Amino acid sequence: MDHDEFQQLMKARENVYGLLRCFFLLEPTEEFLKALREEDILKNLRGYHPDLDKGVDLISEVVGSPELDQLSPGLLQEFTRLFVGPVPVPLYESVYRSESGLLMQQETFSVRAKYLEAGVVVNPENSFPDDHIGAELEFVFYLCQKAGQAEDAKMRDALMEMQYRFFQEHLITWVSPLCDRIYAEAESSYYKGIAQATKGFVSWDYQEFVSHFLD
Repeated sequence: MDHDEFQQLMKARENVYGLLRCFFLLEPTEEFLKALREEDILKNLRGYHPDLDKGVDLISEVVGSPELDQLSPGLLQEFTRLFVGPVPVPLYESVYRSESGLLMQQETFSVRAKYLEAGVVVNPENSFPDDHIGAELEFVFYLCQKAGQAEDAKMRDALMEMQYRFFQEHLITWVSPLCDRIYAEAESSYYKGIAQATKGFVSWDYQEFVSHFLD
């Protein structure tokens, strides 16, 4: 893969991870939903993975509705129910991977170490632990961005190895059970679609690209 092809690939991956993080970190306001409808990113994701295709179809079903302004309040309520509380779906790696099933376990501190290794200092004012799915997706977004901007081959390789290690040791180990739980507890096509799209894209990206980096 030449330099230009690599940059294009990193930009495409950066765009997708940028969108996925927003699904978990931002409320689905009417403005956000309209912007999502106007972007080409969703339709460009079809044809790679069956879970991803299903997720895109479910999300598109909602954002393509002519009654989007009427749907937004209900989606805001579901965002709160699923991701905020009072009894939300746990969005933290440690809950799915630690023996205790609790927050702020070894997995959390291991993720933080990966951030620090890449030069990312976590804002101490964050209202959630470092192993929140939105934070982990944002970290991959950041690594894609930096790798795409890197002119030095050694720096590019170092950033890609960070991605490989992060997927292998963290993201790919828990994204499927998380997304399966969101899918089961979601009522709207929108959040069922987010669960399927996230699961499908992360799985496809790891299988088709990230896992081959050190081959």
